[in-house]
Amino acid sequence: MTLAIVGVRVWDGSSDRLSDPCTIRVEGSRIAAIGPVGDGSTLLEGAEVVEPGPGCVALPGLIDGHVHLTLDPQERDAAAQVARSPEDTAKAAAERAAAMVRAGITTARDLGGGPGHLELTLRDRIASGEVAGPRLLCAGQPLTSPGGHCHFWGGEVEGDDEIRAFVAKQRDAGVDWIKIMATGGVLTKGTRPGEPQFEQARIETACDAARLAGRRIAAHCHATEGIRRAVRAGVDSVEHCSWSGAKGFGSDVDEALASEIGERGTWISPTVNAGWKRFIEDKEGVETEFFSNMRRAFEALRGAGARLIVSTDAGIPNVAHDALPRALPIFARFTGLSPVEVLRCATSAAAAALGVDDRTGRLEPGLEADVLVVQGDPLTNLSALERPVLVLARGVRA
Repeated sequence: MTLAIVGVRVWDGSSDRLSDPCTIRVEGSRIAAIGPVGDGSTLLEGAEVVEPGPGCVALPGLIDGHVHLTLDPQERDAAAQVARSPEDTAKAAAERAAAMVRAGITTARDLGGGPGHLELTLRDRIASGEVAGPRLLCAGQPLTSPGGHCHFWGGEVEGDDEIRAFVAKQRDAGVDWIKIMATGGVLTKGTRPGEPQFEQARIETACDAARLAGRRIAAHCHATEGIRRAVRAGVDSVEHCSWSGAKGFGSDVDEALASEIGERGTWISPTVNAGWKRFIEDKEGVETEFFSNMRRAFEALRGAGARLIVSTDAGIPNVAHDALPRALPIFARFTGLSPVEVLRCATSAAAAALGVDDRTGRLEPGLEADVLVVQGDPLTNLSALERPVLVLARGVRA
């Protein structure tokens, strides 16, 4: 099918401003051309014409760098969800994926699920066009220490040989990424976010095994020491990066380590979701200690030139899979980024971090047609993203 989206101003995913009104021609799954409205003699030829209306802006589809599609955000016990039937879990995950793409999320990285690799099956069903959803990149079962964070997903390893064997197992299952739990986590009894789970040498083994398998590797990191070990081991992305110390998240910011992150080019995926709004101010309107600590952490990262992407950890309690648009203004508050900088973190930068920038993350001819059309200007008001008018995912209307 050929579509012509007419009369929209375009933000291409990297520039600082909107274009004049344009026509976007989509042929099949790809963007064929973008040109002025007056060039309709060629851009409209043989196309179904779509006119979203005055004041509409087209931008690249959004990317959520950290989700869990097999998790139910209404369930507080992640371990208990493993006992659900695979059929029920698969059905619910497909429904969540469809809701995500309707909200304008056209790519997501799933960073962990149960032992059945149900998210990989969903990824393939979406790619084949059988069901609706975002392009998925999946890490399968994360590596964790015995009894460690999310051990109930089946990724417990101890020692170099077990690490190498488990990475090879994930590769053979068809994962796109490898994930390692470098520290404890909030949702697993018996583990602590402020404590590392692996020695640096073991994380280095995981990184080497991931490279050998042709995969990038992400590390779940809350504790500052866990961040340090993962970064020095050579992970591609640090998830959460909470700088957790004796007084909680954001209490142990290490500016020297932030500088090292910037120098290495390690991607930071901080999983700021819409629910973080409640942490900004107390009932009297005074900024909370959590907000001031985390804002200082982001200032250290930004000052060091660290590369940030947008992520939400969707699937954990009370974090809906389709709520990324509502999270972006909160991400802006915590990071101090401008709307256009936030949008880059949710499109072109995220595509580069996930390794799909040759396919998506920008609006330009030749790339896949992941297009979000909204009412209003998101470069001045991120809440415009909550009003999708049209979503194309690889050329298909959501």
